[in-house]
Formats: sequence, C-alpha cells, structure tokens
Amino acid sequence: MNNSTILDMKGVRKSFGTVVALDDVSLQLNSKEIHGLLGGNGAGKTTLMNVLYGLYKPDAGEISLHGEGVEIHSPKDAIGYGIGMVHQHFLQIDSYTVAENIVLGTPLKNRPTLDLDQEEQRIQDLSERFGLEVNPRSRIEDLPMGIRQRVEILKALYRGVEVLILDEPTTNLTPQEVEGLFQSLRVMVEEGMSVVFITHKLREVMSVCDRISVLRDGRNVLTLSRDEASEESLVKAMVGEGLDVERSL
Repeated sequence: MNNSTILDMKGVRKSFGTVVALDDVSLQLNSKEIHGLLGGNGAGKTTLMNVLYGLYKPDAGEISLHGEGVEIHSPKDAIGYGIGMVHQHFLQIDSYTVAENIVLGTPLKNRPTLDLDQEEQRIQDLSERFGLEVNPRSRIEDLPMGIRQRVEILKALYRGVEVLILDEPTTNLTPQEVEGLFQSLRVMVEEGMSVVFITHKLREVMSVCDRISVLRDGRNVLTLSRDEASEESLVKAMVGEGLDVERSL
C-alpha cells in the first residue's frame, strides 16, 4: 500500500436482488487529496460511498484505514473512524437553528439548559476557518440550498472527520457558490483532510480533483491523476469505446 494511502477499499461487491450495483470495485484515497469519483447515472459511485459510510452492507470486500482493516456497520461507526458524508438530500430539521442541527446527536456539556454558546462559537470558528460562512443562530427553514449544504459540511467538520465524502455537491449551487465550495475543499486538504468528490461533471473533476477514478456499470474503469487525464480519456472511460457523449458533461 502506498505510504500516503489512508483509505483502501478492495473487491467491494453489492447486489440488490438480481441487480449487481458494485462488482469487485476498489478505491484508494491518499492523504491530503481531493479524489474525484466520476461516472454516469447508475455507475455505482454513491453506492460505493454508501458502503463506506455504513449505510449499505457489502456482499464482499475489505476496507482498510491507515493500513488496518475495519468493519463499518453504520454511519455512527463511520464517523467514529473519521469518515463523514454529505448526501444530495440533507437530513435537517427545518425548525431548528444551524447550531441545533449541527450538534444534534453529539454530547453536550449544557444539555439541561441547552445553552449552545460554546458550540455556536466553535461552529463560527469552523465556518470562518474553512470559508463556509453561516450564522449558527439562523433557522434552517430560512436558508437557501447553498447555505444548507454548508451546514451539512460543517456538521461533518464539527465531528472532526478526516475523510469527507460529497455526493454531487454542486447540483443546487450557483457558479459563484461552486467556486466557493472548491476553495473550501482546498483549505480542508491543506489542513490534512481528504475528500471524495462524487460527480458526473467532467469540468468539475478537471478543475478541483487531484486524482480521478471512473466507474461504469458498477466496475472500475481507470484511475488517473489530473495531469494524466483529459476530457477525451474520461469520456471514453465513462461511456465506453465507440460511443459518443455530449462534451458538456
């Protein structure tokens, strides 16, 4: 295993009835990198990360962190191992504040009084540190989708994750918000985190990712560094030889 590899998934298989969603899939994530997980709809990208996050139990395969084999049976296990995931659809309580959503499920020093001053300050510090501007006292129901996504990312950062998985994170963002997100991800990597960036958009992986792995029909196709990759090579990997695809992906 590469000395800089912090996460190693080997031979992961997952079926849903007769449908094979993942067929002997492997993925290596290095320290301090943004790793693009690229593929079309149904390629298996989210399914693979749902296995890593403990939402799905694999039929076969191994997961290692820092060279040690681990078993992840639930998101609680994943977070305990320093793995966080932000899904496309956020699990948030609209009537709660940003801070209340972020600390939900974590130990609180002032549980009887629900005094969140210390927690709000920590959230404020994290938001400033990573360029994820948000008011800890705002109610979720009053926030646009771009800010709600920041809340989900801060929820993971608040729990001290080392690996952050983002599932199609730019879907509901404006171009300005996308660039802001990319800047935040670069700060995370500079501070020692690693990111798995799930997307079907070529320009995004070429813009922000250090390495890119392509899945197609639940199988590994290739893994390249950004310097080695071209839009043409990635398109061919995504759709197969001899097929055409819109260059605007």
